[in-house]
Amino acid sequence: MRIIHVREIANVAATLVDGLRRLGHEAELRPMRPRAARGALTVAGVPGRFSEAAAINRYIRGGRFEVVHIHWAYMGWMGILGRYPYFLHCHGFDLTRNLKWPILGWLSRRAVAQARRVFYSTPDLKPHALRLRSDAAFIPNPIKLEVFRPSEAAHNGRGPRVLMISRFEAKKGPEIAAAVVRRLKSLEPGVQVDAFNWGHLTGALVEPGLVNLIPRVPYSEMPSLLNRYDFVVGQFKLGAIGMSELEAMACGKPVLCFFNYPQVYDEPPPLLSTRDPVQGAEMLVKLIENPQLRKETGDKGRAWVERYHDHIEVARLVEHHYREALGI
Repeated sequence: MRIIHVREIANVAATLVDGLRRLGHEAELRPMRPRAARGALTVAGVPGRFSEAAAINRYIRGGRFEVVHIHWAYMGWMGILGRYPYFLHCHGFDLTRNLKWPILGWLSRRAVAQARRVFYSTPDLKPHALRLRSDAAFIPNPIKLEVFRPSEAAHNGRGPRVLMISRFEAKKGPEIAAAVVRRLKSLEPGVQVDAFNWGHLTGALVEPGLVNLIPRVPYSEMPSLLNRYDFVVGQFKLGAIGMSELEAMACGKPVLCFFNYPQVYDEPPPLLSTRDPVQGAEMLVKLIENPQLRKETGDKGRAWVERYHDHIEVARLVEHHYREALGI
């Protein structure tokens, strides 16, 4: 099949395109420019976004694509204006926050209603997606396991290292992550904790002396960065596993976060799951004191991601939806 994915969200589109290519399809990605400012749409950015979308639509109409797969709910208006059928992939705020806004809500609902198929990327989005489309399907976020894998290039001769991987935004529950670190440092003063300098709550929650702020790195450098740490602390509010947590698990790192949807999988993920900062810190201390248990936990996480999030198998699932919708 000739397939095009439009817009990039958290590297999901690029990873799916790679998987579809490996399955023998002629697949490509048009990522679109990232937003210049926080928020869904800014008045200043609307003309540029329309111009970019118009150029992509001209390309799609001339490209004889059998599948157009658009990421982010309201972006389905590209297919409506371009008068071509499309698959729509939802990722988060596009089904939660944006639906509450008059214009974006209207655009999103119409885009969802007219899509060939609607996909959602994390289980917390299920009720939001099913309210709009009873046939919406869960597509697990795809992980490239040959890229995100354990490496022996970890730190040598130093104490345990923890990476706080989520940005300091309210929807990630950063206040719980900060409380975990505070408790952990009181129990294990020698632990080094790093966090990305990312999110508008950083200044309010990061305590000097407890957490070292580090710059964000290009996506291509994330595997080597993850392998320099012993543990990863993720998000605590949504109850779903994000791409960053999955990538850390694929690298064999024990991940502390909160997961609330065990019924989605045949077996629950081997996470350190809690919303209690004291319990979370104690979970990490237990693994610090028992390196063998730490390795076993990391190995189980890697194996679980292989079973449920391997990007080839996720691409195969998407391919099944394409074929079913197209009747081929």
